[in-house]
Amino acid sequence: MNVTFNELTGKQVQVVPMDKSHIQGLYEAANDENIWTHLPKTITTLHDMEAFVEEALQTKESGAECPFVIIHRETGKIVGTTRFLYMSSASRSLEIGWTWFHPSVWGTSFNTECKYVLLQYCFEQLNTIRVQFKTDERNIRSQKAIERLGAVREGTLRNQMIRKDGTFRNSVFYSIIDSDWPSVKQHLEQRLKLTEKTK
Repeated sequence: MNVTFNELTGKQVQVVPMDKSHIQGLYEAANDENIWTHLPKTITTLHDMEAFVEEALQTKESGAECPFVIIHRETGKIVGTTRFLYMSSASRSLEIGWTWFHPSVWGTSFNTECKYVLLQYCFEQLNTIRVQFKTDERNIRSQKAIERLGAVREGTLRNQMIRKDGTFRNSVFYSIIDSDWPSVKQHLEQRLKLTEKTK
């Protein structure tokens, strides 16, 4: 799947392809242990972040994934990251995952706007027919965030992953398909306008 853009821009967010110059900014954005509760890794040092970025860029080089950083346009600071995974040109599908934000933007419209620009690119430029999301069944906050996007909850895969503590993870899967996109797009645009009015 040929993912080619320099940046995707919303009113607040700028999504750009990850590179090594982002290591320090990502490390500063990752300095809260609550970020890592449900993620496969825990990053506590600059060396951890260097390894995280190196691994992400290796998956990009292999064509398996496309990692991005999320920048707060007003401050120019990195506030999080996300990526495309499980990309299939044959099936015209991918997953948006590995998303995390600094807690300073939790509960704001950052995630909504970030997903809006990514989904618009997926459905209107890449012509995907399916975008999926998955999250730990314990991660209720993530499930609510995905549901607020308008994604359809498809079910739970049992023992889908092994957590970093060795326990077995059941993952909840969601999707947005091409026929959903017009109504999801309208829903997200209305949500973003509502957020803008209430600032």
